[in-house]
Amino acid sequence: MGVEVVLIFGLLVLLLWSNRRRGKQMGLSKIQTSMLQVLCVYHFLFAIVFHHYLLKNGGDAIRYWDLTADLSQKASTWGEYWGRGTFFLQWFNFLPSKVFGLGFLFGNVLYAFISFFGIREIYLVAVKYWPVSSPKWIEMGWLGLFFLPNLHFWSAGVGKEAFLILGLGVAIRGFSDWPRHWILVIIGTLLSFWVRPVAGLALGLVVWAAILLHKEISVPYKAGLSLLVLVAGIVAVQRIYVAMHLEEYSFSALRAFSAGQMSFLREFGAGSEVDMEGYSWGEKLWTVFFRPFWTDIRDFWDVASVMENSFALLLFIGFVIGTVYSWFTKKVNSVPYVFYLGIALTILMGIVFTLTLNNLGIMMRMKSTYMLLCYLGAWRVFYSVNKSYNCIR
Repeated sequence: MGVEVVLIFGLLVLLLWSNRRRGKQMGLSKIQTSMLQVLCVYHFLFAIVFHHYLLKNGGDAIRYWDLTADLSQKASTWGEYWGRGTFFLQWFNFLPSKVFGLGFLFGNVLYAFISFFGIREIYLVAVKYWPVSSPKWIEMGWLGLFFLPNLHFWSAGVGKEAFLILGLGVAIRGFSDWPRHWILVIIGTLLSFWVRPVAGLALGLVVWAAILLHKEISVPYKAGLSLLVLVAGIVAVQRIYVAMHLEEYSFSALRAFSAGQMSFLREFGAGSEVDMEGYSWGEKLWTVFFRPFWTDIRDFWDVASVMENSFALLLFIGFVIGTVYSWFTKKVNSVPYVFYLGIALTILMGIVFTLTLNNLGIMMRMKSTYMLLCYLGAWRVFYSVNKSYNCIR
């Protein structure tokens, strides 16, 4: 245990030092650097919260760390664990868990260390679009979005979300500085695909669409890129179909898979199960993005989820009103392109979740990776509306 405490402390100190160094490189202000350091400590604390939650309630994270989540490979050596999805996590955990015998607490802190790099990349991109010359509440709210708990809870522990937020953060950083850091987009997309194929496919499609709509990129470049994306997309879809054990490419096959997935999750008898199959599309989307809501509260964890979902609903309403206001006043929203990309990705993944999930707890975990970009996009609309309103007035 003493060794683990030293290693945990070492990881935190390493990140704090790295944050300070990156802050100087990026020219962050004193408050921006300080908030990044506070965010780092805050994120690490969630690793401890996640640890105790899993010890009390159980979950996949413990099996990931013990290398027992999927035994179908019958692996005995490090190399034999290599693979996508769960196999990748077990391969990654092999050395610290099985070889060095480090405990589950260290595993959660290690994953918090990994995921914070992704969160930091998104933070550094957000700082580029800092709402300058705004009321204090807009500036502080901009930073406060990074402290909403759902992202930190699910990414600060052993699980796929840590690598997904890392992949997303790297891709967002690359896209925000396109084409200079185009390779980061490729790396982030491939990492997302390797951890959760459908997430990587969705990220790749959204990035591709964003490039096609980018006016400053030449047509020949777009055509060449589209050809590469087409080839990569066909390979990705084929791999996903194999992983889903589908024998044909059809909507009926997808519907059958969706029904099977819902049935599989129903077998666990979770208290937060919902009847997604019987819902309309509007109800499905509401459930994915804004539930659990106040009528769904069962315990403390539900209260935390409900409060963030309520805030998300207010941001969504504000985003819609702000967009309509900008349209009527003919004022252009200064929402950075990269945040529109995040909103599109969140909507696309939300549609995927409506077809594959029927458990509110799993929905909160799955969407945790993507919601921050929506929050930032909505808050940027507030900034634009406030700025244009004051100019008009």
